[in-house]
Amino acid sequence: MELALTAILLSLIPAALQDSTPAGPWASPAVCGRPRVSGRIMSGQDAKVGQWPWQVSLREDGQHVCGGSLITEDWVLTAAHCLDQKQPLSAYSVLLGSISSYPQAGEPQELRSVAQFITHPEYLEKNNRADIALVQLASPVTFSDLILPVCLPKPGDPLGHGTWCWVTGWGNIDINLLSSPPPQTLPRLPLIDAQTCDGYYHENSGISSEIAIILDDMLCAGFESGQKDACGGDSGGPLVCDIDGVWTQAGIVSWGSDCGLPNRPGVYINVSMYTTWIARTIQSSDLDMENSSPRLGFKLQGVLSPLGLAALPLGWGGIDPPQV
Repeated sequence: MELALTAILLSLIPAALQDSTPAGPWASPAVCGRPRVSGRIMSGQDAKVGQWPWQVSLREDGQHVCGGSLITEDWVLTAAHCLDQKQPLSAYSVLLGSISSYPQAGEPQELRSVAQFITHPEYLEKNNRADIALVQLASPVTFSDLILPVCLPKPGDPLGHGTWCWVTGWGNIDINLLSSPPPQTLPRLPLIDAQTCDGYYHENSGISSEIAIILDDMLCAGFESGQKDACGGDSGGPLVCDIDGVWTQAGIVSWGSDCGLPNRPGVYINVSMYTTWIARTIQSSDLDMENSSPRLGFKLQGVLSPLGLAALPLGWGGIDPPQV
């Protein structure tokens, strides 16, 4: 039923955004998941401008609070826990086209105000179920070398255990640090299925194995030994995997336990579990917006101290593990 519903919804999306390949239905296969800036990904290598063109910074009152990924000209995918329902829309903005969360004057950057944000109706803060949200930009962006969408997986078609992936974001490299390092790319990490990851998190937890910690809409990435990990600031950012030369978003940074601990890999929302919801929500919202007032965008004004964008292995969003 869900697959049939998705097919109907995708038929309503403009043809320019459709794609029948596994890369995703949100942009032409010639556009999504294909950075125009190439470069080998090696340990310690600085991230290049345009290497991760879908990466965005979600900002609250001008401050970076979370990452996110561009999936269409005016929609961003992020985590539900990144957004505060009590805040006015005017408090939020999205920075695109930059490898710095606080770019200096003259550096590539675009800032958009937010038209609306939509958290999943089943999101539960207690255990981080359905920790996914969509943010609509107040005006669409124009795709360029620095701003491109990532591809999304087909509904219910998760990438396999052991697939190697990367996480991008401005997170800390140490739990004791207050800011992120200069832009860099760290080693890739393998996906870990929910069942295996749940076993890791039950070790020395005191929680009955009959109570799931890693839920069925989650996946993990990392190593049993830990060490390679990220810290606060990466929440909402994309976990992306190079599938036959196309970058596909497997997960959204959701939660974790400190940084780099053994048997405590970072936990992500499994995007393939929510592709139908994403399609339905975008279609419904776009129809509603056709009858609303014009949306206004704006560009970044002023200069803030620069911080770096790192393509980091695994993300921990600065939130506590779920209570079970």
